[in-house]
Amino acid sequence: MVKFFKKVFSTGKGVPAGGQQASGSVVDEPLELPRVNELIQHYPIGEKVRYYPEFQKDGALDTLILGYGINGYFVYSPMEIRSTPGVLRLFTGEEHTLITELESFSLLIPFNPDDDNKRDYVRRAELGPRGPFRRHNTITLTANSDDGILCHLDTRVRKIMPVSGGIYAGHQVVLLDVMPSTLVLTDQRQHYRVNTRLPATLSLRDGGTYACTLWDFAEQSVQLNLEETAEELDGLSEFRRLTLCFDLGSEHQSKCFELDGSMYRKSGGRLVMKLQGIYKDGKLENLGLVDILDIKASLQRHPATQAAVQEDTDGT
Repeated sequence: MVKFFKKVFSTGKGVPAGGQQASGSVVDEPLELPRVNELIQHYPIGEKVRYYPEFQKDGALDTLILGYGINGYFVYSPMEIRSTPGVLRLFTGEEHTLITELESFSLLIPFNPDDDNKRDYVRRAELGPRGPFRRHNTITLTANSDDGILCHLDTRVRKIMPVSGGIYAGHQVVLLDVMPSTLVLTDQRQHYRVNTRLPATLSLRDGGTYACTLWDFAEQSVQLNLEETAEELDGLSEFRRLTLCFDLGSEHQSKCFELDGSMYRKSGGRLVMKLQGIYKDGKLENLGLVDILDIKASLQRHPATQAAVQEDTDGT
């Protein structure tokens, strides 16, 4: 396995597992690390997504994110990449490569000829004899996040290439150059989200405690705005256990909530925390329906929420 990743991450020329030198991106768009870090969070390796070629949205089919192509290096495992502000770290056994400037960033999906049989005659005719993955063709990828966010991203086909090593050996993959400016996030949550600007504190398990602002509250997640910058916060990884504390009481009565959860997504100073439980008298319990409704009702009455609603109204 180490030999395989050395082939994938050749430090001299960036030769991929298929043995070819990766050519330049077909997308003439600047690539910024913060935006690419956001793309990685929405389109992680191993994620099942939908794709459709130009103007065939109603003919979307399932596919899978098999890996990334980054500056000529190919990554097929989420364990081999770490994204932190200002740098991407690609790990190759005991060695690793630091990337601070992006020349190209691509998503790899499987090339599945059987997909053509799932399209009707008219759609196949529109795509032509070379199908959807001809060079420079636009492919749109859609993904559903666990927190109810629907993601749309346009990509352009660079090429179809074989993989000669690792678990995907003997298969072909499609190299899709991303267009970061086309990333669109749509809130698909079925439950009502309460917008607020409530001061809170975020504690990391086996870590520090930091000031933050509760930005919105939904049934299964909250969005936080981090008020502080720290190396520990910048290096937060997915599923890191977190504790969120906030007070929804009045001047006459304290009403504190302490929620347990994990880090789901982080982009800049914003963090989405997936809720998993609530502490009552120091004991962790499941976050039940009554707890959720209690928090929502208390948030609606709180001055911080009323001020946020007024601010949104004045801004429209």
